[in-house]
Amino acid sequence: MNTPFILNFLRGLQANNSKTWMDENRDGYLQAKQYFTELVAFTLDELKGIDPALHKVSPAECLFRINKNDFSKKGEAPYKGRFGAGISPGGRHSAYSNYILVLEPGNRSRVGGGMPNPRPERLEKVRQEIDYNPGELEAILNDPVFRASYGDLQGKALRGVPKGYKKDHPALPLLKYKSYAALHHFSDEEVCSPDFKARLLPYFETVKPLQEFLNRTLED
Repeated sequence: MNTPFILNFLRGLQANNSKTWMDENRDGYLQAKQYFTELVAFTLDELKGIDPALHKVSPAECLFRINKNDFSKKGEAPYKGRFGAGISPGGRHSAYSNYILVLEPGNRSRVGGGMPNPRPERLEKVRQEIDYNPGELEAILNDPVFRASYGDLQGKALRGVPKGYKKDHPALPLLKYKSYAALHHFSDEEVCSPDFKARLLPYFETVKPLQEFLNRTLED
């Protein structure tokens, strides 16, 4: 899992984001993808030790495609400038909250957890859970270790009050979120250090209570 090779390949892709360049550098892409897959496999094995729900998940189920979706605007760069994985029961596109692992040059590599883009029905269930237990999510987010690792939640929020809730709701700031994600960023130097893979599990352990809170909404 040669992380310097991965970042170097992605820098080239970001600077020359075209099908022509990708075709000419196909071998480099396949090698970088293999290294990233090895990192995901290592991370998944470690996560299975703290989250039994992941026991039947494979690395292939977690990998996001490097190609942008088919709805990209004409003239847009065809590839993402990153490798990413969403680790959850059922894989990257399941309804469950993802453990997130992304390698991206420019000090933008990141780990964490959450639901970056939940569907409306999924988002409403999370809001209901916050409504039923207004202090629980706040306690998770204000835990000193969580705050030291992740800081504030990442995600877009409504300007107004979500439909069905009152403006004096004690958890209104959390109800306003349209996505829920906790992310810790690493510098390129950190990603390329020999101990990078060993540093990941503590961040996933810290974000696990958030995952459990979000996934509880699927139990009904």
